[in-house]
Amino acid sequence: MPERIDADVCVVGAGYAGLSAALRLHQNGKSVVVLEARDRVGGRIWTEHLPDGTPVDRGGAWLAPKHEAVFGLARDFGVATYKTWVKGAHLLVDEGRMLRYRGLIPKISPLAVLSIVLAQARLDWTAKRVPIDAPWTAKRASEYDARSVAWWFERSGVRTALARDLFDMAVRGLFTGSLDDTSYLHLLFLVRAHGSINTLFSIKGGSQENMIEGGAGLIATRIADSLGDAVRLATPVRSITQLEDHVEVAGSDVTVSARHAVVCIPPVLTLDITFDPVLPDDRRALYTSAIAGPESKTLVVYDEPFWRGDGFSGQSAGPGSASEVTLDASPSSGTPGVIASFTFGRVAERVGQLDPGERRRAVLDALAARFGPRAGSPVEFIETAWWTEPWTRGCSMAHFPPGVLTRYGPLLRAPFGRVHWAGTETSTRSHGAIDGAVLSGQRAAAEILDRA
Repeated sequence: MPERIDADVCVVGAGYAGLSAALRLHQNGKSVVVLEARDRVGGRIWTEHLPDGTPVDRGGAWLAPKHEAVFGLARDFGVATYKTWVKGAHLLVDEGRMLRYRGLIPKISPLAVLSIVLAQARLDWTAKRVPIDAPWTAKRASEYDARSVAWWFERSGVRTALARDLFDMAVRGLFTGSLDDTSYLHLLFLVRAHGSINTLFSIKGGSQENMIEGGAGLIATRIADSLGDAVRLATPVRSITQLEDHVEVAGSDVTVSARHAVVCIPPVLTLDITFDPVLPDDRRALYTSAIAGPESKTLVVYDEPFWRGDGFSGQSAGPGSASEVTLDASPSSGTPGVIASFTFGRVAERVGQLDPGERRRAVLDALAARFGPRAGSPVEFIETAWWTEPWTRGCSMAHFPPGVLTRYGPLLRAPFGRVHWAGTETSTRSHGAIDGAVLSGQRAAAEILDRA
């Protein structure tokens, strides 16, 4: 017989959204049980340790300066942060040429630079007119949501081939889908949620400015430790049944009877849970449409960050290559040296079809062409294809195809009876980021506390 547990609230998912909800409820005197399908906490944040004990992040890793919610958790749990390494020249691959530059925009042709700057300025201007808490109520929401990002891009004024490749890659990096299947309104909403498109693309002053001592998963681990036995790992939820005065949340070996439930998992995984009463058609349409695309993150580890001594920041871009974007992801001590290499969308799928040896060679060849022959001989090579992870099925967040936000957007945060919803996709501020996940969990906890 499955074990039965009584609690005030059952939280489904032990990522940052679920743990933040559980923590806030626990701090307010509520009993909680957290059921997590994986054998670890953190969700799309996954810190692993190298043989020498060095933490490296296979998933989300970076915080922006204004990510106050997650910085607050870091302070509360005694976790420090540090700045991502940015000193030195960045690199851009252009038809075999290696261009060095500093700052955000490469020194490509003045016309190309101007076209990107103007496109970004127009995007920021339009995004400021999108209500952050309800983008589907914007004055031209229906028009924007009917269009794809590709539609906007064709009219953006970005014309030169290299500039188009760069901007295409950057936007694919945000959504991991194609520009054709992402709503223009969602792009505007994302920009609005982070303040500007430059914030999303930038290290210094932007979304990649800070890293977490001990890895991004350390805060999650410490929250889980504070909750103790309330967190149950390797327990995927199979059904949620709503009765008159409580819910029953069932996994394979445990059933939790609670006053409320909070579902904090990637939207598409919601469809794997049997609900009674069943989810209405509009909710099912929302979760079916909320697509998280292909993204790979490869950690390439060296004895030291040799590129720094050679005058490079570790930041590079090669649109369409086996290593589309790289960042220096080394620990604050500086050793070992770690390059985080990414591919997005269709490029991630194409590279992912190579056999492991070919894929490793392709990534290392790309890095050696940029940073020199030493880049071809790492001590560790750790790949994570996030769209193949069964309890994730895509990264970094779900994107919404045209027509979805204006039809179903209000359902993202609306409770379904005694079931509440969290996850970075449901957040307004810091939408899509770790901070957004934290904010969403805190918001869901507040909903329950207000109803108590």
